[in-house]
Amino acid sequence: MNYVMLHDASLEYYAIDLVIVLVILGGLRFFSGMVANISLHEVLSEQDNAAVGISLTGAVIGVAVMLMGAVAGDAGADPGQEALLMLGYGIVGILLMWITSRLFDHLSMSKIPIRELIGQGNIAAAMVDAGNLVATAIIVRAIMSWVDGSTYTGIVVVLAGYVIAQIILYLATRYRIAVFARRHPDNSLQREIATGNIALAVRFSGHRIGVGLAVTAASGIVVYATDDILFSLVVWSAVALGMFFAQTVVSIIAHLVLLPGINVGEEVGVQRNVAIGALEAAIYVAVGLVFVGLFG
Repeated sequence: MNYVMLHDASLEYYAIDLVIVLVILGGLRFFSGMVANISLHEVLSEQDNAAVGISLTGAVIGVAVMLMGAVAGDAGADPGQEALLMLGYGIVGILLMWITSRLFDHLSMSKIPIRELIGQGNIAAAMVDAGNLVATAIIVRAIMSWVDGSTYTGIVVVLAGYVIAQIILYLATRYRIAVFARRHPDNSLQREIATGNIALAVRFSGHRIGVGLAVTAASGIVVYATDDILFSLVVWSAVALGMFFAQTVVSIIAHLVLLPGINVGEEVGVQRNVAIGALEAAIYVAVGLVFVGLFG
């Protein structure tokens, strides 16, 4: 009996994928510096701007997570097609990370200049940006694994899924902003991020990643029908939205169980207690992981 599920053809495909991944990650660093019109070497090693490093880290992890979905899908018909597909998914991944960051800056967090704050060294702004990138990548990665990755049509479906992911994450942002406004009528979530509330940033990022994980469970429930892709996407969207709401409800219950008697609004929003912010973030991520385990 053969206990190793590898053969020469598989190794050839793996080698192609690994080389393409390294090229893409190198391209991400170059692209990030070019778009921001900065020297990453100078900003990271001379100015020691931790915020830029955190934001770039989110982008690198995001692209890597997306590529997990690409390499986990069906292989191309031949090594040449496999290389083109991987390169295509990688380029799409980099562009999606850039678009995600801009949408977050101009749409979700429209009242504060996220990119400018990161350039100024605002750790809180960098953390929410990185969390947003990773959450988006988690959802897109699930879609990449869900679709038929051996065809170029799969890239189109991934792009459609990306739009759906952005809508859900935008709703998640509106929810967090509304909750903060209810707890702190004289303040706002965006203002606190701008003033460097790291505890709030940790909680916000954890919530976002938790939502991303919960939404991916839709890929384990909905069947991808190649003969009716549009209907499959519609059903996937509905289930993903349902997972977002379910994750929110379960997280609220988990908060009551794990943090009884603690005024989390006061601790995070006013006292900037990073310990409480981190625990809340852990709850959101834990619930998301449970959803993945149950339904993914």
